[in-house]
Amino acid sequence: MKQSTLALALLGALATTPASAAIQTLSGNFFDISYDNAQVGLFGTPTIAGNVVQWFPSGSPGFSATSAGGGPQSTQSSFELTLTAKSGYQINGFTLNESGDYYYFGSGLVGVDVGGALRVTPQAPSSGTVTSPITETGAFTSNPLFDFNTKNWNATASVGLTAPTIKANVVIDNLLSAYTPLGSFPTDSFIEKKEAFLSVNVRAVPEPASYAIFLVGLAGLIGIVANRRRKTQVD
Repeated sequence: MKQSTLALALLGALATTPASAAIQTLSGNFFDISYDNAQVGLFGTPTIAGNVVQWFPSGSPGFSATSAGGGPQSTQSSFELTLTAKSGYQINGFTLNESGDYYYFGSGLVGVDVGGALRVTPQAPSSGTVTSPITETGAFTSNPLFDFNTKNWNATASVGLTAPTIKANVVIDNLLSAYTPLGSFPTDSFIEKKEAFLSVNVRAVPEPASYAIFLVGLAGLIGIVANRRRKTQVD
């Protein structure tokens, strides 16, 4: 009797325990994406707008790094998703654009940085991983002493595929860094990522009927050119 009661209790506990991970799927106009909602990290939940997957990290402290005399400080987070083209479309590449704000001031080794990589592994057909580093598009500049006003930063990465695919695994790996000399004063540095946009280069796959029409038109054009050449030679 005790064993039956224990078994029922265990089954009840398993039934009421929420799953630690679940694959989420979002459907867009040109492609679908799937990801593990337990692994969103600091990115947060993505959305799709047209051919763009977008993230808006939020919360406190958010996706940020800061140092005030604390030496080098960094924050890292990754997001992995699988992207599948809709019927009639194919994927040719990806462009990542990220932005946020920052400030830093003080003397010595003081500053901020953004890094990471965009990694794409085509799955259908399968081929090797293509990687592009995430790099800022402009130089970071310092503030006057005790000036906490933030400035904007932008970073980008781009991956072009040698052959179109209809399914790909995509990983965005981000690293934000803020650094000041250990024990220094007055120094301060701060950087935060506010948004990320993954633009997907999708194109419509020509229908077989379109190929046939194109070939018929091409054959007709070749015939016209050949006929004109014959007439020219006769004349």
